[in-house]
Amino acid sequence: MSEQTDILLIEDSPSQALWFKLLLQRAHYRVRIASDGAEGWRQACIDPPRLILLDIDLPSLDGFQVLLRLKQDRATATIPIIMLTHREHVSNVLRALEMGAADYLFKDDVSAQLCSTIDQFLQVQVESSLKAECNRPDLN
Repeated sequence: MSEQTDILLIEDSPSQALWFKLLLQRAHYRVRIASDGAEGWRQACIDPPRLILLDIDLPSLDGFQVLLRLKQDRATATIPIIMLTHREHVSNVLRALEMGAADYLFKDDVSAQLCSTIDQFLQVQVESSLKAECNRPDLN
């Protein structure tokens, strides 16, 4: 994708956060990192990103608490949220999807599909925005 995209990565592991950030920057995404749930929630509310990558196991607020808060707030409810987890948390991922997460990715397998998954959700956003713009009453 040629245009830079604002992604908020909420990840408490500094090494994993750096790895994700470098991978995404190589694909021309602009990435902000929050190292705990409360900071990620604050950043998303203050300056909403186009997409959020959210770890489940986080300090202060866990991924479920962040997801619930973001989906309950009108300003952030439509932001696609992709959960990041390890394989042993499959039941947690299903819970996240029921709570409104757009998708999930297992951290062990993420490098092969991360950018294509992000592109897919951001393309849907662009198409929805264009459709809404074309259907504005003042343009008809």
